Amino acid sequence: MTDLETTFREAFDRHSDELFRHASMRLSDRDRALELTQECFMKAWQYAAKGEDIREMRAFLFRTLRNLIIDEYRKAKSYSLDSMLENDDGGQVESMLPRDDTNTLEAAMDRFYGSRALDSVRKLPDTYREVITMRYVNHLTLQEIAEAIKESENVVSVRLHRGLKKLHELLETEQEL
Repeated sequence: MTDLETTFREAFDRHSDELFRHASMRLSDRDRALELTQECFMKAWQYAAKGEDIREMRAFLFRTLRNLIIDEYRKAKSYSLDSMLENDDGGQVESMLPRDDTNTLEAAMDRFYGSRALDSVRKLPDTYREVITMRYVNHLTLQEIAEAIKESENVVSVRLHRGLKKLHELLETEQEL
């Protein structure tokens, strides 16, 4: 096995789950999220096979996936992002939450609040949702997010701050209802 194959096998083992979660959070179609995750690795492979250098694999994969998701949005222009998220019916959100194996009230409350928080994240504008998902779901550093979305770390930091503020406002508004 060549060094390139080894590198990509390790990258797939390390990052495929988090890339898929990220795609699932951004798309309403779970199967399409899986396809884009696979396509992300194929595009990265093709790029590396041409002899191009990939310095930071994780950030490169997230940037590639981000571009594929943007292309996906462009293809489906007739559908608004909000309507796609509204048609989720909670299936993807519920599948990402931990199961209640203990049947405790605390575990049920955690799932309830987790589901509420995810629903609120989905209501955020895409620029905020993207960086919040990358930071708190995928655990990317500010530098990795900046590389993935081709913005400065300062821009990422501002988007995170504003997104969290908006998320806090959404959660407070829902709590009042």
